[in-house]
Amino acid sequence: MFTTSRYASAKTRKLAARMATDASEPFVARGKHTVAQLVEIARRRGEEHISIIEESRGEPVAAALIEVSETGEWRWARKKDIKMEGMKAL
Repeated sequence: MFTTSRYASAKTRKLAARMATDASEPFVARGKHTVAQLVEIARRRGEEHISIIEESRGEPVAAALIEVSETGEWRWARKKDIKMEGMKAL
């Protein structure tokens, strides 16, 4: 499942939605959802992880991964920088 950090720019939301489509995974609009609420959504959908696309100054900069268990327990797994060079225009 893909989502964004809170109050994400249109560019970051568009990138997260495209990444979800490319990975054949669902995209969930973040809105005011807390991480705990996102984990519950993911658990109900049977998802094992959540990728949160983070931004800085309106630009997507990193993807943080949260691992979700069937029981609803979760943990921050890793974070990877996003390189925008060479990507098609959003």
